[in-house]
Amino acid sequence: MAHGNRADAINKNFNVDTKKSVDAEGVVCIKKYQQPEEKPTSELSAFEQVMQQMNIADRDNFDSKYAQLWSEASDDLELLSVLICEIDFFDEYNENYGHQASSFMLLVVALALKTVCEEHGAYLARYKGNEFGILVKGKTAESAHEIAEKLRSAVEKSNTEHKYSEVADIVTLSIGLSSVYPTSMQVEVKQATSALSIAKMSGCNQVSGNLNLRNNRSQRVVNEKVVVEETAESNKLNLAQMMKKQGINNNSDFELHFSSIWKESSRDEELLSMFTCELDHFTEYSQHHGEKTADKLLLTVAGALKKKCDAIGCFMAYQKGARFSVIIHGGNATKGLKVSEMIKTTLQELKLENAASPVKKIFTMSIGLSNIFPSELNTMKMLVSKVEAALKVAKNNGGDQVGVEI
Repeated sequence: MAHGNRADAINKNFNVDTKKSVDAEGVVCIKKYQQPEEKPTSELSAFEQVMQQMNIADRDNFDSKYAQLWSEASDDLELLSVLICEIDFFDEYNENYGHQASSFMLLVVALALKTVCEEHGAYLARYKGNEFGILVKGKTAESAHEIAEKLRSAVEKSNTEHKYSEVADIVTLSIGLSSVYPTSMQVEVKQATSALSIAKMSGCNQVSGNLNLRNNRSQRVVNEKVVVEETAESNKLNLAQMMKKQGINNNSDFELHFSSIWKESSRDEELLSMFTCELDHFTEYSQHHGEKTADKLLLTVAGALKKKCDAIGCFMAYQKGARFSVIIHGGNATKGLKVSEMIKTTLQELKLENAASPVKKIFTMSIGLSNIFPSELNTMKMLVSKVEAALKVAKNNGGDQVGVEI
């Protein structure tokens, strides 16, 4: 339905004498309108009918779509952003302009939001009351924040009168934003709701959200520098103790988690992927620079890999020497390959010098990957053996690659 026709449908259903215009972006602008007689029951029915005509989803559809996108984002290792939008001072609007005018205003806001969402492939639904929920999959945290700002601006541009607002003389919007790699659906909605509360307490008509992902690379460098400085002062601790102090799982932690997740995967008939990565030419580096310098480098690598694995919901542990192992629960075989490539890239982005490397002068890694459906026939030992065989292939082929054993 064209934007003009949508506005006509709204006008027809509510019988509102409205002076309106539609700008180039399709946002309805309302300067003044008369408040008709209130008929709450019939108006609610008309409101819901026009929401359906505009294809604005309800809460049930939002929850279903959220579960779908959550699963897809988890499989694709992509960010999922949730935006909870609330009209500022809606109660004051409703008390002074009346139920029918408030319903009409909600529809105008919905149309403004829908225009932006369609432009960016976002999913829009009426969340509850005067709140709208929006889902954005596969974009960066920066992009999600830009979309949120466009949504807020679009509502402002609708130029809908609101004399009883404490922040403006028109209708405005506060938005709570959360962008995460899928781990817990309830946590992300709670984060978006908390961010909305912050936006409202900070004066309304603004976007509040977790932008810690925006400067992830620079923040990672700062954190790694702090780790190295801290460990330099911990000369009395051996490498294993320093790893534990940094929150890195050890081999005992790995065995406990491996056993637990194996039982869970077997019960749920889900795929279990595992890979072991080893720094290429680490022995030569250690011999040349000494054990303490080599340990510091391992701590830096461990910190970076842990952050990446935590972000995408994978379990990582330090094994021995220059080896780390990662376990991925659920998804398909492609998911394990994507995670291993992301881990490999994470190391390369650190650009840690290694003059002992015959090809690149920075540290790279070899990775052995495999997966299995746990059962009585498919044992834990079989998966570990396949991972070791895949790692051997990757190293024998020159390193800096992922070997896969089916």
